Amino acid sequence: MFVKQKICHYILFTLLGWRMIGEPPKELKYIFVAVPHTSNWDFLYGWLAIQALDLNVKIFAKDVFFIWPINYICSFLGVLPVNRRKRTNFVDSIAEKLEQADQLRLLITPEGTRGYQSTLKSGYYHLARKANVPIVLAGPNFADKAFTIMPPRKPLATFVEDQASVIEFCKSQHAYHPENTFQ
Repeated sequence: MFVKQKICHYILFTLLGWRMIGEPPKELKYIFVAVPHTSNWDFLYGWLAIQALDLNVKIFAKDVFFIWPINYICSFLGVLPVNRRKRTNFVDSIAEKLEQADQLRLLITPEGTRGYQSTLKSGYYHLARKANVPIVLAGPNFADKAFTIMPPRKPLATFVEDQASVIEFCKSQHAYHPENTFQ
């Protein structure tokens, strides 16, 4: 893993000229809430950052990506499938895994799609509350080539309040496709 970390660090921070704002969390369990999510480039740069910082984060993505041979690539990249077409008790099952694990860091993009959405999906919030783990806001700013990682925080009292906080953070970042996110 050390070689992959060094290669990703070199590519992202030296060759591509990105920088970090904030510090990677020290907590062993948390929910990374990654915003904005407007392009597949978000994934590529985000994955490079996760590897370069050696964060050992699992990423959730729609299960439609898990077809042969892409499923092998997804597995290598640390991507886990989520079925969004039907109710699967996702929050309960992942909260249970968080409770049982000594270390588990999950990344969720609460916009739920790369296109514009006026609200966020609430799964990240309910998962953090149920599993009693902090939320870490993080995101790319393509205007100044910076990844921002905010300090871990508890979920706010209500989803409406938490969503407003995430949207405010999202507005501070410059998305790859700004027209597809909160402005």
